[in-house]
Amino acid sequence: MTLPSSLSDFEGNWSLSRTIHDARAGHVAQAEGHAVLHPSDDGLIYDEEVSLHIPGQAEMKGTRRYLWRDADDWIAIHFDDERYFHALKLGQSQSRDHHDCPPDSYDAVYDFSGWPIWSVSWTVKGPRKAYEMKTEYRHR
Repeated sequence: MTLPSSLSDFEGNWSLSRTIHDARAGHVAQAEGHAVLHPSDDGLIYDEEVSLHIPGQAEMKGTRRYLWRDADDWIAIHFDDERYFHALKLGQSQSRDHHDCPPDSYDAVYDFSGWPIWSVSWTVKGPRKAYEMKTEYRHR
């Protein structure tokens, strides 16, 4: 089984498909789009563009940016303002991490078992949040 073993393995263009099971809202939302991971002075910049489809609402466009930093056999992922978010472990078929953002809790599971197709699943819980979100990536 081939697994990602360095930050550079993620460089490039990825199509993405996202499903959000929102227990609080009682619906399933879908997003389609792409992510580009391109080099910066100290790692990769993750730029994402999606079209979000929420039942009963007009399509919405969304963007996000993260900073991916090499941390030996880990990748440290930061928000675009440099605040630490979470990390993923390289060389494993799955990597798990947790992010606390009181009062909310975020649990991530990265799955590289089908590399170069990979996914990340988030379980989010809080007073006003209860959803599971899975995003699958494929090289473009």
